[in-house]
Amino acid sequence: MIVAFGVIGLLILFLIYFVLRAQNLQKELALLRHSNKQTSNKVTYAYRNLVLVTDALEKNLTARIESAYKSRLIDQTQYNALHPLMRNFSAIVMTCCEKGMSFEESLNKVLLNEEVTLEEIREVVKALPGNVRMVWAKNTADGFIAFCQTVTATVSGTTAKAQKEPSSEE
Repeated sequence: MIVAFGVIGLLILFLIYFVLRAQNLQKELALLRHSNKQTSNKVTYAYRNLVLVTDALEKNLTARIESAYKSRLIDQTQYNALHPLMRNFSAIVMTCCEKGMSFEESLNKVLLNEEVTLEEIREVVKALPGNVRMVWAKNTADGFIAFCQTVTATVSGTTAKAQKEPSSEE
């Protein structure tokens, strides 16, 4: 009889332990759900801001390329290759970021709707300075962003002016 009461007592202790453990796990689950909701809200906010920033950069880069073409700083072939890149900047970057695609995969997806081919773009890139070709070769979204910034600065002459100024002062 004493053994039976001992076993029953032991089972009651196990029951109390598991009830308390379940309550603690429920509290943890509620905290994790709340944290997950907050993180989700932050991610949504960051995503919306990323879209706004890439759209603004796209407009800026497109305007720079168009200005360089109008000023005859780039020829028709360069314009035909670079303008679709700048015009689709946001789509390329967002595809890379959202779907984890490489730059080349994202670019191929965007070029399906364009008249220019990847080979034509590569030929134009080959004629650009070495620092521009280096960032093009990264095949990532950040490499593409750096490429666009570098190529528009190069073709608009801002890089050339910055390099000429120190030598003319000497």
